[in-house]
Formats: sequence, structure tokens, C-alpha cells
Amino acid sequence: MAALNERLILDMPQEAVYGQRTTAIMEADPGDDETLIWVGDGADRIAVYAEEFNALADTDFETQAREILGNFSRKGSSFETKKLNENVIYAIRKDTPQQASGADLFGIAMIRHTDGSLIRLRILFADNHIATPDKCREWAEKAICGLRIGPGVRHLKARKDKISFFNEMNFEVPVPEGYARTINPGCDFIYTSYAKLVKINAPSDYFGIYLGSHPDFEKPNGATTIKSTTAGKKATWYCFEPKEGTYAAECCVRLTSILSFDEPPVYMHLIVVAPTAEAREAQVQNLSQIKRLKRESKD
Repeated sequence: MAALNERLILDMPQEAVYGQRTTAIMEADPGDDETLIWVGDGADRIAVYAEEFNALADTDFETQAREILGNFSRKGSSFETKKLNENVIYAIRKDTPQQASGADLFGIAMIRHTDGSLIRLRILFADNHIATPDKCREWAEKAICGLRIGPGVRHLKARKDKISFFNEMNFEVPVPEGYARTINPGCDFIYTSYAKLVKINAPSDYFGIYLGSHPDFEKPNGATTIKSTTAGKKATWYCFEPKEGTYAAECCVRLTSILSFDEPPVYMHLIVVAPTAEAREAQVQNLSQIKRLKRESKD
């Protein structure tokens, strides 16, 4: 089965199906940088969860992967780390949970894709499987050893993306080179984020676009401002430093009027986090170029 837009191919049983991770009602749904596969149902379910790490592998990938996997042994569980090949380092759980949690982790793998980015794979078992932990270990290891890198690619070239608010509003977003997109649709909003793929310990560099009626926006204290426009609306950017070495900016514009209680206004909330003040200002200028597209007529 293909995962992560064919960037990973998994050898799954015939009865395996694609699923979706559950979220709280006001949280965003899972985005397009993760894939969930289910085998079985209810207390007999096995979950295979692949996700983009949104980071680049270090030159010494094996040391990096073993360090990441080692963190799971320090969380009250014991894992044995193994090497499948130069691009896959994985760990199998050695101890058995004292009490089933409904999603007990028995296998985890760090994968270096051919483009140098990191992928994480986790294998979790529902309650009924805990009675046979050796079978859990065997199943998890077989699944990890059967994975292979697929032909899929992440779009990282400079481009203009189209994002939509439930097909009611469409926007053209200029995206610089090196930024990977994640789309998180919720019950009444859409959050699209763009992360620049850098090494794990490098400073954060990303921007996000929220479209919905309930933005989590407050004017930060002590911020400086930049006046601009975005999506055809006047905008005020608030620039601040949430911590040393991190340069952030936010703005929030109302896209529609308040029509009634049943139809609240729609907002665009923009967020920038950059490693330098210059990079932050460049992103502010870039996002000021967002265009609202004309609504296509329906015949």
C-alpha cells in the first residue's frame, strides 16, 4: 500500500484499509503529510501510522535515528534498536505493557527518503493483541522490514499554490523554494502550513494560513507593526520575538461581513516564524502578495 503520496510503500495484509486519525472537534483534521492504515477493527485493530518529519536527515543518519528512537525507551518503555539498511533504522518493543491502552506502540522506524528528508513510521496495537506480545513484535518487525521507498516527491519548488475555504473562497499563495505544504481541514476551518525543510536543530522557518470564523489571534505586547495588504484587504502585521533567536509576525484580516448569527464572518489569520528579522520581513512581503481569486461561475 502507498503512504504519504507514494513516498513510502508498505507491505500490508489484504484486509488493510486507509483510516483517519481522530481529533478533538475544534482541532484540525490530519493533514496530507501523514497516512494511517488500519488492519482489523475495534479491540483487534492494528494501526500503521506514517508521517513526514518535516526535517532533513543529518549526514550521520544512523546516529541521528538511533538518538530519536532512544527517546522512546526513556518514556517508560524498553525498545531494541536495529538497522535494516542505510536508510531505515528501527526499534522493536522489548517489554510488555502492564495494562492495554488501546494503542500500544510495538514498532517504530526512522526512514531517510532519497530526497534526504525524514519519515517516521509507528505501529500500534489495540487491546486484544497485548495478550500475545511476541506476535505483536513479529508483526511489527515484518511490516518494517517489508517497507520500501516509493517514487512520490514532495513539492518544494518555488510556485503559486491555490488554497480554498470549502470551495467558497479561493486564494493564490506565492510559495518560496524549499517549503513543504501541509493541509489541515477542520470542521469549520482550514489551516495550511508551509515548513522549510531544514535540519532538526536548525531554527524554525515556516508560515501558516488559517481560514475560518474563529481565529486564535491576539495582538502581541511590544510588537512593531508593518502596514500592507493581503488577499485584497488592508492588513497590519505585528512583529515580535517570542524568544531569543525566533522572529515572528502575525496579522488577521476579515474577509467577509457579519451577516447573521448563522453565518459568522470569515477571517484569514497569517503566521510567520523565521530565523532572522530579515527573513521574517521577506515572508511578510511575500504573504502580502496573496491574491483572492474570482469565484468561478456555475453553469
